[in-house]
Amino acid sequence: MRKILPLLPLCFLIAACGPEDEEEPGGAAIKVTINSPTPEPLTPANAAIEPAVAYDGSRVHLVYAQSNGSGSHDVVYTSALVGGAFVAPATLLVSATDDSRKPQCALDSLGTLHVVWEEGNAPNREVYYATRTSGGTITTSNLTNTAGSDESSPRVHVDSNNRVHVVWESGGNVYYRRKIISFGSAIPLPHVTGGSNAESPDVCTDVSDRVYVLWSEQVSGRRNLRLLRSDDNGSNFGQVSTDGLAVRGSVSMTEPRVKGGLDGEVFLAFIGQDAGGDRGLYSTYTRNGGSVFATPNGLYTSSTGGIRQPSIAVFRRPDNNYSVFIAANDGTLLGGNILAFASRDNGERFKGGPHELSKTFCQANTCTFPVLALDADDCVAAWMGQPGAGGVVRTFMQVNKYELP
Repeated sequence: MRKILPLLPLCFLIAACGPEDEEEPGGAAIKVTINSPTPEPLTPANAAIEPAVAYDGSRVHLVYAQSNGSGSHDVVYTSALVGGAFVAPATLLVSATDDSRKPQCALDSLGTLHVVWEEGNAPNREVYYATRTSGGTITTSNLTNTAGSDESSPRVHVDSNNRVHVVWESGGNVYYRRKIISFGSAIPLPHVTGGSNAESPDVCTDVSDRVYVLWSEQVSGRRNLRLLRSDDNGSNFGQVSTDGLAVRGSVSMTEPRVKGGLDGEVFLAFIGQDAGGDRGLYSTYTRNGGSVFATPNGLYTSSTGGIRQPSIAVFRRPDNNYSVFIAANDGTLLGGNILAFASRDNGERFKGGPHELSKTFCQANTCTFPVLALDADDCVAAWMGQPGAGGVVRTFMQVNKYELP
């Protein structure tokens, strides 16, 4: 049984916590069986882009932005049982002129799906929020409603008590809102001293429902990763290290993604770019609430000139160890190939990869925006791209089997 040391109160976290009780074995690599993806829509007239995915163990919930053919998009929801067809999509918000983009979603324990997205056109976008109950009822609201400012890059997370946590960026700052019964006021989260231009926020909780908010921030000429933690479920946040940075170094760190583990445990994935422009995919973790992170593990250095858009998913096994999967687009902003990496030992080692998820199924160098969801033996992946024979861009959903040695 794996153990993690209990956390000290936040005010004592400047000193590093002690070592773990046990050293985790590496073991053999996770075996991943890659299956054929399902296109959604099957034959679209207009592009379907920017998927988000959630999985309840039997049904895949898929949200994406559907082009209306006139320069705007609507966010739609659909679902499919594993091995079955997708149901007809339902539009979350009908808007003829405003653009609805970059949805993110999370399921709660009651089967309600929580969705956030960018609504409107830059530089006057808002963050919208919708719920879809297990019975199919959709409710939509504006989370920001701030005329004259531009809100973007929202992320959503639901904790073990069904509290909803949302973060987004606006004007170089990161904002946070929490929903217990209804949403509280937006909280601006502080920069590092001397830092500026925060972007790409993400949010998660650990098993004790401590809240972690992560983003990339410009500090001293390069981008580093900033992490804040709340020990009271999102009422108050404080920095977790002496300089407020989770990960720092000589490379520029962007697009961070975060998932929570045991008490004080957080798993990170991010992109690092050196001064020469070479890009790599990295992972790291903390076991003490963020005061000390492991030296980043370089998972992959791009051979195509760029790797980007990482996604991370974790699954807690009965022995309290975590399976950790990370995916990324190995290619340009226009598209590449979707690669995945798997760890059976709580993010310490990633063996046996990369697993080529989109290869042979989609046209090369057209796939982008990968997302993941995980359970005991299924790794659900989704991305956008062109079919192997070409054609209109659409989303693809893939249920891959994995097993521990």
